[in-house]
Amino acid sequence: MNRRDLIKTLGAGGATLAMSGCLEGGRGMAPAGLSPRGAAAGAPRGLHVSLGNDAASTRSVTWFHDGTEPPAGAVLEFDAVLPGMDAAQIQTTPMNLRVPAQADPTPGVEAWTLRATAENIDPERPLRYRVGSQATGWSPVQVVAPTPSGDFRFTHFGDHGISARAQALSRQVLADDSDLLLLAGDLSYANGDQPIWDTWFAQNEPLFAQRVMMAAPGNHEEEDDAGRTFKNRFTHPNPMSSQIFGGNPGSTFYSFDYNRVHFLVTTAGALINDATLPEEILAIETDLALAAARRAAGQLDFIVVMQHFTIWTDQIGRSPANPSLVALEENILLRYGVDLLLVGHDHVYQRSVPMGLGLANPLGYVQMMVGTGGASIRLFDEDGPQSWSARQFIGVGYARYRVEGRVIRGEYLGAPPVDLSDEGRQSLGGDFRVVDSFEFRARGPELARQFARPPRGPETLLANFEAIERHTRERNHHARHHC
Repeated sequence: MNRRDLIKTLGAGGATLAMSGCLEGGRGMAPAGLSPRGAAAGAPRGLHVSLGNDAASTRSVTWFHDGTEPPAGAVLEFDAVLPGMDAAQIQTTPMNLRVPAQADPTPGVEAWTLRATAENIDPERPLRYRVGSQATGWSPVQVVAPTPSGDFRFTHFGDHGISARAQALSRQVLADDSDLLLLAGDLSYANGDQPIWDTWFAQNEPLFAQRVMMAAPGNHEEEDDAGRTFKNRFTHPNPMSSQIFGGNPGSTFYSFDYNRVHFLVTTAGALINDATLPEEILAIETDLALAAARRAAGQLDFIVVMQHFTIWTDQIGRSPANPSLVALEENILLRYGVDLLLVGHDHVYQRSVPMGLGLANPLGYVQMMVGTGGASIRLFDEDGPQSWSARQFIGVGYARYRVEGRVIRGEYLGAPPVDLSDEGRQSLGGDFRVVDSFEFRARGPELARQFARPPRGPETLLANFEAIERHTRERNHHARHHC
């Protein structure tokens, strides 16, 4: 079964496939029949699926439960979707496997965050699962497609929120077939108002409960108690550095392989106040050095980095954006031959040519700036695009990528605003359509070997950390007050 077949099998009877009603203006009203946090009282809510330590054989599920006490006996039940199962059998056939959930208080609301990881799942068949307990009730059975063994698709955007624009994008992404969803930070825009997180998860549960989603924190996540909410509400693999430093709560920076593509997710200093940035810088260097060596050995085809902050941008009022941390980070990207950098932050679409240090460079990385998830719609500098810019778009949209062996083919789908005035720019004036197409090819074996270099130590990477920390705080402060 592919994803489209699964949706057809579940059909209109699966209420979980219907997107929640629009919530205008940030706060708004909860959809009819739902609690203010988006689920029937007492039921598991806000389900979202992520990868464990292996993309083919593990899935982590995170969800929420209202109340002052953790739900007794909460578990993740799971099993494979067998050939010939219809929608009713998917929902009602008993499941053979279960994992107890870990429970932690959810910041800022009377609720609990629960998480559990299914391991050794059948890599060839869709996974069906439910969460809850006999005492508190169960979620509907959800179905997640297996990781494809060869070619696959992934989707990327950042800067989402709970506006009508954001929900229009979510509906479009839900209808668009992909295997992996990558969110490049600034997710709910709660900014410390914790119930907004619950609204965001309620609106997007139809998407997040059935499609693997991996997220990076942005500067608006830092406003939620220095990122503590992000660490609580998401489940990601632990970084390699956890073996040395004893773990990174919530895994705000981490990496994973999806077939022959290596993905590294970083904070880019978005959570500067949690004091993990030195560890993260060393982890980025080590992770990319190992990935470059594996690519040179023929084990990988592409190296992709995702983070919230841009390296270069032409959004009005934000160019250039190259403080000390960004300069060091770009040095690392170029040293190990990163192929793609997926970012958000600036609420426009801009794709670069292969570049480095603000100049076109065939040996450099391609930056995909997709901060167009619906939070707001911005403009470009009047001076026009810089020489590294290949394509620009103003509106709401997302990028989709098809990994086909040693080629990544992609498209950006965007919906334009009514007009470019301050008022008209914040309402959509057309349907989503393809406004950009692109193709990336893997580096040849000889070139790949040139990027296989040993990792550098803290004496090199952290030599200028005082300036890195100062400039990162200045950048984050500016982003917080000019968002």
